[in-house]
Amino acid sequence: MADRQWGNCKGCRYFDSHNPQPGSGDTHQCMQPELQEFELELTGDSGCNHYEARVGLDTSTYGEPGSSIH
Repeated sequence: MADRQWGNCKGCRYFDSHNPQPGSGDTHQCMQPELQEFELELTGDSGCNHYEARVGLDTSTYGEPGSSIH
């Protein structure tokens, strides 16, 4: 999975929002084909490595978050 980009759901094309600029607190279903069967309900601040930028949206992608060590 290292070849995929990580990003927040609010900027992802698979975030099932009809709003052109979804917010951090918006909650919608993930429509990514490999994940759709799980019927995931996510907020705009959620994210994963199946990210694909929404068309016409200038969003940044990030490296996959590292595990936190406490």
